[in-house]
Amino acid sequence: MIKNILCEVVERRSKDNEVAVLLSGGVDSLSVAFAASDVGKKIHAYSFHLDTHISYDFQKAKEVSEIFGWKFTGVTIPTKNFISDFKKLSQLGCKKKTAYECIYPFLYVYPEIEQTEVLSGWAADGYYGISKNAMHYRHTQELFDEFREDYFRPDKCANYPWHKAVSMQHDKKLIVPYLDQSVKAFFYMHTWEQLNKPSEKHHVRNAFEQFKLIGNVKKHLNLQINSGIIELFESLIDNNEINFRNRTRVMDICCDWYVLNSTPTLEEFLR
Repeated sequence: MIKNILCEVVERRSKDNEVAVLLSGGVDSLSVAFAASDVGKKIHAYSFHLDTHISYDFQKAKEVSEIFGWKFTGVTIPTKNFISDFKKLSQLGCKKKTAYECIYPFLYVYPEIEQTEVLSGWAADGYYGISKNAMHYRHTQELFDEFREDYFRPDKCANYPWHKAVSMQHDKKLIVPYLDQSVKAFFYMHTWEQLNKPSEKHHVRNAFEQFKLIGNVKKHLNLQINSGIIELFESLIDNNEINFRNRTRVMDICCDWYVLNSTPTLEEFLR
């Protein structure tokens, strides 16, 4: 059922014959790529890695692209520009640490994308409730739905608004099938137990035959941790220019810069 829903969403929202897919080694982005392929789209996969670290996601995305004959573009993120990139993210309006971390690589991915339409499995994790925080809400359907409603608030959605902003800066049409109402309706029919047992994301894994052809696909991997981005951001603590208030947590540094960019004058900010 979920396969038909995802295919219908892609077919309805995408008008181009060739599409870009932001591909990782995870179930969510792979399912979107499979759905696009199943409705006849030509796939051009894009993935990234830091110049200091080649991640599992990047390696798996490249491997899958080779299996299915998709064109693949690997984007290397130059960490030498990290401080100026942090300032760009601040100017973009990022506030929370996760927003900075999740949007950072796409400052480099989008300029490399040749196609107009960009498909992504963004925000799908929110349906499953597999984060540490979500585990507190899994015991009843009412609590589980409460968590998901908060997760998919328009101003949150796994930092979707800032991802959308970057895509628009590069004149791209970002298509996120997992944010479609028909997909939401499917997942909201299921309890936490039904979605995560006997295995995580089994509905989607079993829906697409292609998963059987690509070997093991790891369980949920946090983008920041898997890519090495989280360690890069931790280095900000020792940077006096960025950490001008001598914070001990990166989340506080990010908040400082959000407030700084939201304040008309430096004098008013320093009051």
